Amino acid sequence: MKENFAKGSIEFLTVAVEFCKFIEQAEDLRPDDFTDKLSKLLPFLYLKASLAEPNSVCEESLEHSVDELTYTSVRNALEGVFGEQDRYLTASHPDIKLSDSVINASISEDVADVYQSVKNFVDLARLGDEELLDRALAECKSDFREYWGARLLNALVAIHDIVSKGNTAQE
Repeated sequence: MKENFAKGSIEFLTVAVEFCKFIEQAEDLRPDDFTDKLSKLLPFLYLKASLAEPNSVCEESLEHSVDELTYTSVRNALEGVFGEQDRYLTASHPDIKLSDSVINASISEDVADVYQSVKNFVDLARLGDEELLDRALAECKSDFREYWGARLLNALVAIHDIVSKGNTAQE
């Protein structure tokens, strides 16, 4: 990679790859182990995304690898892992502006939204084109600021509630 590709961006890519691999094996883990590890991985992903520094701005739409079928498959797998605990109430959802009450949200949908943007970035990075990598990072970082960063935090609050109530193997 070029010398001018920031350390924070490389670290974000590293964590993004691990996050995607982890999400893709959701059904292979016990729900309590998955939830416990996710409660630790999401803050790390958020931190590394916030420190990533693209060198450019992505002005054109890039080709994405996560289609509707893949997104739905990931969301369904996560919904299966979380079961009854998937749904939660939030007052910090973007749709709250249109409502006078709390919103019923879904951990699986929030995490699938994060996965979609991060996986698209990871798959473009795997192509090995440094210019494309930077544009993909710029797009992912923009999506982080505008959308998935808040979704990650909302899901993390709900996951924290599950873990702190002892509904997972925490020790």
